Amino acid sequence: MSDQDEENNTIVGEAEGPFAGMGRIERIMRALEITKGVQIARRYLAMNAFDGALTMLGLILGGLITINPLNPMPGFTAILVAAAGTSIAMAISGFSGSYLAESAERDREVEEMGKAMLSDMSETMYAHASRTTSVVVAVVDGLSPAGAALIIITPLWFVPGGYLAYNIAFYMAIIICFALLFVLGMFLGTVSRRNMYIYGAKTLLAGLATAALMLLISILTGGNI
Repeated sequence: MSDQDEENNTIVGEAEGPFAGMGRIERIMRALEITKGVQIARRYLAMNAFDGALTMLGLILGGLITINPLNPMPGFTAILVAAAGTSIAMAISGFSGSYLAESAERDREVEEMGKAMLSDMSETMYAHASRTTSVVVAVVDGLSPAGAALIIITPLWFVPGGYLAYNIAFYMAIIICFALLFVLGMFLGTVSRRNMYIYGAKTLLAGLATAALMLLISILTGGNI
């Protein structure tokens, strides 16, 4: 039997066929393999973690510009709540939006495949694998920006208890953000099999560009960083 015949049998096979006897993790990995979902999840992971990091960087730099150093806590609390709320919103938005979009595309793909093969594909191995992939991709899409954001704002949680000064916490968060951006770039470099340090420098440059623009806004508005 050729590789193409084996692949076709996998696509149209019964849902429990290749999944029989597998554990949950094995089923998920097998589903991602069938639908090529690993590549999609990997793109979502890097892209959305990058978005989450830059979003937090903008909020933190905005806090440094706008908070009154003589009475910092009201402004700091507003920034902390905004950062936490934004993280939650990114998680919910990423999961729901990605799931709806991905499942719609997958359902359409299965339907068109069924029309081409003149058969009902809704309960085949490929259909079940597609539904699993939609959920996995949605989870990655939701957690990656929220996870990146929550990692970056970790120092901010130590300010209300008096363990850190607000400005020190902000600077620590900025350092974490730049480090995370560089790591994300290295990850992309590894995926592309190119120089990971060059990719790390590129993503770090995006963070530095964001900081430079915020500094420009601070100068134009009379704020201070």
